[in-house]
Amino acid sequence: MSDAVFTVDAVHLGKRIADTSLFLYLTDPGTPIEIAYRLWLLRSAHRTIVVDTGPPVVEGRERRLSETRDLSEALAVHGVEPRSIDTVLLTHLHWDHAANADQFPNARFYAQRAEIDFLRHGRHQHPALNRFFSTHALLEELADAGRLLPLDGDVEIEPGVRAIRVGGHTPGSQMFCVDTAEGLALLAGDAVPLNRNYVERIPSGILVDVFEAVAALDKARALAPVKLYTGHDIAPCLDLGP
Repeated sequence: MSDAVFTVDAVHLGKRIADTSLFLYLTDPGTPIEIAYRLWLLRSAHRTIVVDTGPPVVEGRERRLSETRDLSEALAVHGVEPRSIDTVLLTHLHWDHAANADQFPNARFYAQRAEIDFLRHGRHQHPALNRFFSTHALLEELADAGRLLPLDGDVEIEPGVRAIRVGGHTPGSQMFCVDTAEGLALLAGDAVPLNRNYVERIPSGILVDVFEAVAALDKARALAPVKLYTGHDIAPCLDLGP
């Protein structure tokens, strides 16, 4: 396998029953839907990269997740030790995508500059927004230590992995394009939280800019991925074919 060709593996860390309208904008309010919480492993011949950190066990249980799994135990199933990871790519800084950062003691973390600024400058502090964040102090410490590094827009992280800034869900939400043997895979984070968002072109119900959220769906389609990995769909992968 080439260094520029990766595989993508889902690492399951929990489930929850949620209101559909939180994930599909103004759609089916009051209708329950089962969602999943995961992180992703990107592996090539000589590289292993993590996308998102998933939710911590204790906080997950406090937020009524079921089937919560310890990150180290979940990664061990895939033959990965958290201390061996040097690169973690964050789609955004919500609790369920970034609050396990302390489990990767030797990693550098990459998020969009707009996302880091949103957290550090206190713009998230309204209760309607702040409830989706936690471990603020940890993330600020990582930034101060040079371990939470900003990306500016669309950036090649390394051959075979590219960041695409979209905003919408959060000011600095980003997706990751990954070259695989089958073709382009898109790890969409919560820019596309469910398969139905992509199929029916419905933005997320949790957002800071509805126009950016709609544009993110259009950008995802324009990239023409052969596989889509969403933020929370119970199915880990939507196979879109060649």
